[in-house]
Amino acid sequence: MPVAQINGFEMHYRVSGEGWPVVMAHGLMGSIAMMDDLGERPDILAARGFRVINYDARGHGRSGFTKDTAHYSWFSLARDMHALLQHLGIERAHVGGGSMGAGTSLVLALDHPEMVERLVLIAPPPMGQRMGPVSQMFGAFATIIESAGLERAVEVAMELPQWAPLRESDPQRYEWMHGWLLSQNAEAIVYAIRGLLQGPPLPEERFAEIRAPALILAHPDDDIHPLTSAQWLHETLGGSRLVVAPSMLYFEEHPDEMMSIVGDFLSED
Repeated sequence: MPVAQINGFEMHYRVSGEGWPVVMAHGLMGSIAMMDDLGERPDILAARGFRVINYDARGHGRSGFTKDTAHYSWFSLARDMHALLQHLGIERAHVGGGSMGAGTSLVLALDHPEMVERLVLIAPPPMGQRMGPVSQMFGAFATIIESAGLERAVEVAMELPQWAPLRESDPQRYEWMHGWLLSQNAEAIVYAIRGLLQGPPLPEERFAEIRAPALILAHPDDDIHPLTSAQWLHETLGGSRLVVAPSMLYFEEHPDEMMSIVGDFLSED
């Protein structure tokens, strides 16, 4: 996996295919590997003639990290994405991602509209006051890591009401989530969580300024990625398109369908 020196840390990234560039960024506590598990498959887009760039954000996956929470704000993450585009010599691209990656892409579209051709926003992060409960949950996870270690924090997290029932109803997914949480870099993820969720909020009051065509992919029954946030974003971004999956795991379980929707949108004239 190639490495770039980006704003004071080593960023690991991956390029798949040839053609018009598409940058897809992962969510908080995610990684390139996790994107594949969630159905955000670069091989499908690459087969349609796109050059797909994925990267492990600062403090995530195989990338390095810094010890200043200010480096993990929405605005700093957008600067990291911008720096990677510059490193690769890309002047204009389709940009998007899931959750944190969607928020990062929105900020990039505000700061550098000349670089963003189209936006793909998958399970956008909570907007406005909806961010409060999510910040509390992730903040508690970071605090437990700091005080009792990653393993204990994972034990507590897996007993939360939204995850504990999976032990019986869907043991395969339960084990996947358990492994995902344990895969975090304990020191780095504390900075990443606090920097993002306790830092300046997304500049929602400016989103109406965005002119790039946007595709919003959302799903129901997810407190971390409320459907109401995706609907608000759809109403705010003029001319955007909203596609809502029939269930929370539908796109994850049907990656060909999700990537077909994305590919069709990116291929439009």
